[in-house]
Amino acid sequence: KSNGRLKELFDSKAESIAKKLNDGGFRKDISTTQFRKFYDKVLELTQKAEDLSQNEFEIEVLPFLKMIKSKVAYAKTRKICGDNFLKLMNKSIDKVNSVEELKNFKYFLESIIGFMPKK
Repeated sequence: KSNGRLKELFDSKAESIAKKLNDGGFRKDISTTQFRKFYDKVLELTQKAEDLSQNEFEIEVLPFLKMIKSKVAYAKTRKICGDNFLKLMNKSIDKVNSVEELKNFKYFLESIIGFMPKK
């Protein structure tokens, strides 16, 4: 991704997604607390991936990142999150194929949290 696209992703795109996910606490797609739980899993994987080669990343981290999709699907069946969050996570996780892309995904989630309303 070019820096211009990342800048937009971490700013206006993150803000619009935050509004969709948690519009001032009304029609919530996911609570900030639940969002943070998924973010923490991504953060943990990002830290684990830090100094790995591409091959090590694909073996030691990528399968666990992909597994988050099933955890989100399960959360949706339990009504912990809605369709918007499910789509966001599935689309984003599918785009991650390297340590660098994982870091960008982590930053993207951080940006969204920053724009989510505080209670």
